[in-house]
Amino acid sequence: MRNPSWLALVCILLYGQATVAYEHEDSLVDFIEYSDDVISRNRDQNKPYFLLFSAEWCHWCHEFAEKTLVRRDVADYLNDNFVNVFIDTDIHNAAYVKYRATGLPYSVFLNPDGTLYYKYTGTLYGDNFLNVLNEVSDGVGAGRYALGMESSHISYTPPDKLDGEGLRAMADIFRQGLMENFDQQEFGLGRERKGVLPRSFSYLLQSAPDADRNRVIMELSRTMERAIERIYDPVEGGFFRYAETRNWQIPHYEKFADLNAGAALLLYQIDALAPSPKLKKAADQTVEYLGTTLFDADTGCFLSFQIADTYYYSLNRSKRARARRPRVMNKIFTDRLAVTLSKLIQIADLTENRSLRGQIRQSLDFLAAMVREEGSLKRYYAIGQRQWAQPSGLADHALVARVFVDAAAYFEDPEYTDIAAGVLHTAINDYYDKRLGIFIDPRVDDSTNVEYLMEMNATLALSIMGLGDRLNPGGGKIVDSIAAYFSQMIDPLEERFWNAVEWEFAESYVPLLQAVDRFL
Repeated sequence: MRNPSWLALVCILLYGQATVAYEHEDSLVDFIEYSDDVISRNRDQNKPYFLLFSAEWCHWCHEFAEKTLVRRDVADYLNDNFVNVFIDTDIHNAAYVKYRATGLPYSVFLNPDGTLYYKYTGTLYGDNFLNVLNEVSDGVGAGRYALGMESSHISYTPPDKLDGEGLRAMADIFRQGLMENFDQQEFGLGRERKGVLPRSFSYLLQSAPDADRNRVIMELSRTMERAIERIYDPVEGGFFRYAETRNWQIPHYEKFADLNAGAALLLYQIDALAPSPKLKKAADQTVEYLGTTLFDADTGCFLSFQIADTYYYSLNRSKRARARRPRVMNKIFTDRLAVTLSKLIQIADLTENRSLRGQIRQSLDFLAAMVREEGSLKRYYAIGQRQWAQPSGLADHALVARVFVDAAAYFEDPEYTDIAAGVLHTAINDYYDKRLGIFIDPRVDDSTNVEYLMEMNATLALSIMGLGDRLNPGGGKIVDSIAAYFSQMIDPLEERFWNAVEWEFAESYVPLLQAVDRFL
């Protein structure tokens, strides 16, 4: 094992920095497009691999492309010494999970045999990146890895049978872990980057015992008030992705539809228990933002992202009127849309916005048309080409099933029930492993991504339970098997809280907690 000084320095320089993807066809770097077999197809080159994860909305991805990859010496070194693979994170979300990426741009260096050597998050400029490339080139080899790469996953061995006590204890451990880590000085979770965690905060609010309810409301109210002050757009509405520092500085200015729908729902939920004009105004304005900027009337559907623009968001209302607005992406991603709609369905009766219910129905019908006309789920819709593209994966099936179960209950529409049942049947046929008793994703290394599998399986279990007798008796057996397999996730959860720096992991546990509450 090596101890490369530059790679160690990168860990220090880039920690906490994250991320919009650029088009790589014109790059000086000879990138090949990612596919599931990209490693096996290029083994004969006997070179290490440089995998670059990027996204169209990502500001720092553009920085990396425009400040570093444009240098001829950088491009020549990459072309001569590496197999260079470009990965659109939104399209190839399974690869993002497989390599356990934690931000964008995300750089992964693999040994020539395809094993991990080194990876990091963030943007490096010029000579610094060249130094890393030199260190990697000198260090790679079969079975070798850089300092800090020895263990980068959560280990989990499923029990032989259901651990009911472990399941029952998880909710208390989750609530206690969150409450112990609220920042009493700067608010929000932890002492590093800050943001809104809609699922975790909503679950905490809804499940808190009566004795803890007032404190939970206080912590969440203070957190959301600070979020409104620091990572919220007071002119046009909408929350930015997160802030890099403990005191909510250096916002990442991308606006995501699913994050904003979840944040608006949380604000309404807090306001219902402790009325706050400030929180209510932000919730209303966020819903208005979603229904205007992020709703495409021609397509009849909510869009996924608005890209970042540091300069634009520093302007006041009058100056923005003369400036070019940040672009809204012309793609609709299936998983993001499903999550957005699940949250908006819960908001529909909490807001006075009269357009929202109709926009939800239009978007659901747009998604339903894809299921009917394509014959299978697709990864995304390209508005310019007016067509769906790329095969979907386990996450798309789990989240689409969930939203149509929710929609069927809210709108009392039997067609939505049929769609949910059809998607679940496909998921069972394509992804359910009878030997393991859980759904697996063949494009993800299951042994190192137990939290991803937990989240997707719990989401599917919630949908199966939501359909009632529609999938029984087979559905009930699947739910029982999922519950047993993940019934000792309390151990990795406690380990996560013990070592937590960034808190996005908590979002993955909420579907399991919700499923356990219903299962038990």
